[in-house]
Amino acid sequence: MLVLIYASAMNLVSMFFLLEKYRHETIWSLENLNREIDSTIHESQLYLAKATTHNQLRFQYELLWSRFPVVQSSLHQDPNLNSIPGLDPMVNDVFNRVKSMDAEFNSEQELDHARLTRWISELEHDRENLTNCLVNDISAGNGRYSRATWQDLLISMTFVGLAILALLVIVGNLIYALLEEQKRQRNQIDKDSLTGLASRDFILNQLNQLCKNKTNFCIVFLDLNKFKNINDTYGHQAGDQVLIYVAHQFQTSLEKIGTVGRIGGDEFIWLIPHAEQQKITSCYNQLTQSLNQPLQFGDKQLPISLSAGAVQAASCNYTPSKVLEYGDAAMYWAKSTHHSTLVWYGEMHSVMPLPATIS
Repeated sequence: MLVLIYASAMNLVSMFFLLEKYRHETIWSLENLNREIDSTIHESQLYLAKATTHNQLRFQYELLWSRFPVVQSSLHQDPNLNSIPGLDPMVNDVFNRVKSMDAEFNSEQELDHARLTRWISELEHDRENLTNCLVNDISAGNGRYSRATWQDLLISMTFVGLAILALLVIVGNLIYALLEEQKRQRNQIDKDSLTGLASRDFILNQLNQLCKNKTNFCIVFLDLNKFKNINDTYGHQAGDQVLIYVAHQFQTSLEKIGTVGRIGGDEFIWLIPHAEQQKITSCYNQLTQSLNQPLQFGDKQLPISLSAGAVQAASCNYTPSKVLEYGDAAMYWAKSTHHSTLVWYGEMHSVMPLPATIS
């Protein structure tokens, strides 16, 4: 694509210099033709006034005649002169008019004054027409020749623009693909592949950041009861189905006020910024109610229950290791005492042990 842009740019530059070359050659040849017409008219007028000789007039005529091949060559090689439809016939008229006097000028006899006078008048008219065409159509910035030249340049510029646009589209697509791949990799890092919950690294990074900012938050450790028995009895496929089902319930009930991450196996952390303890307990109770019905796996019903322990970061002085330690301790106390309710660290020893509601 870069080669295409380079080639298009080089074509634009070469087109510009070629058109400028044609323009300068055309102007130069027409100006010289006009100059020789003017000189021939002047020399003819001197001849009529008997101020110059026949040979001197013939020499000037031959100079005028020698200009036509150069003019015609310039007209034929410059394609933009086609935009001036009257120029070529005008030059042909001048050529024919000059050619019509060839026999008289090459004769040794004196020129007919009346014929020469008419010829001078016709040349003056031709010179005026050529001058108007040169000034108004070729040299002028808004003339036909300039408009045709700019049209050619704009076509070349369009190719350059299209090549650049194509490059931008390709680069844009590459950037988009890179961003999508980065997003996909970020999701792989931030999301647990099985459950779609937050990954261990993501949830711990969030916890560390909240502790660093001393932002008030709570964490709840969640652990599935007797999950190993399900894996051992029904296989890992059943265990995966339980994890996926529980994760869906977490997203429905708990992620209204926080983020749930899987930190390994059947262990989860619920991270809740800026939430009251009563609100957290209420959401957890909604979760346990949704899990009252066993999960249907084939023709089997798999009972599901949780043990949960919670801690407020402020009570741990926003120290990440203590937050994790105390939350984990509360969860294991709830598990060992078979509590189905949410147990808060600091209150767990005052809670009377109760039998588990779901075995």
